[in-house]
Amino acid sequence: MIVTTGYEPSSATQAHAEELARTLGLPLVPRKEENLTTLRQRHQTDGIIVVSAKGARLETTGAPPFFFHPNTAAFRIKRLERGDNDTMLSACQIQPGDEVLDATLGLGADAIVFAHGVGESGRVVGCESKPLVAALTADGLRHYEIEQTNLQSAMRRVEVISRHHLDVLRELPDGSFDVVYFDPMFTATVEASSGIQPLRQFANESELTYEAVEQAMRVARRRVVLKEGQEGNLSQRFGFTPYRRRMGQVTYSYREARGGE
Repeated sequence: MIVTTGYEPSSATQAHAEELARTLGLPLVPRKEENLTTLRQRHQTDGIIVVSAKGARLETTGAPPFFFHPNTAAFRIKRLERGDNDTMLSACQIQPGDEVLDATLGLGADAIVFAHGVGESGRVVGCESKPLVAALTADGLRHYEIEQTNLQSAMRRVEVISRHHLDVLRELPDGSFDVVYFDPMFTATVEASSGIQPLRQFANESELTYEAVEQAMRVARRRVVLKEGQEGNLSQRFGFTPYRRRMGQVTYSYREARGGE
């Protein structure tokens, strides 16, 4: 895999490409006038990360480009700004200043909404087990530009850990976070949104485990919250209490942390 830029990159885009190449430990190849097919042939690689003024995207043959986008976080934060509620934040009982561990970060849409909910005095940490997904998500959270001020501010506050959530949970002290959140979206079809489709080719499809839930119960001060699709059965399997009734394509359930039992 290599990193390159668009044609005639600005100095800011060039610096962004250099930073991302260093982060990923990949060679940075000057684009010059070559198209991606030529670069693939010249460097004997299929995957090319292209950095442009719009951000970084991974181009692979026969697959849609993979890139960071705030996706559902954009309209969810707009609704919150209008005074509406967000079911995820309500299920987690989020308050300003809270600390949240998003154990299954993906492209970070839920983590961004958490960051908005906890505000500048809070903290949101996301775990992503796939290094490439983690790197591109972290890069997007840092560099993505949007006129929606509160959305961009929330994106900048999300911290990304490139590790599997179970390894992270095992090492955390008791009561490290107010909320631990799981969205194991590949055990069942959770969202039909086209915004997450490119992620599916890179995602970790391993199932949520009893050990992960028990570790989360130890780490959480308030609640462990689970998101799944309408056909999911993880809440029953792990003893979670449904939050209200199933609505739309997803449902939330929770277990009170041991300090609240």
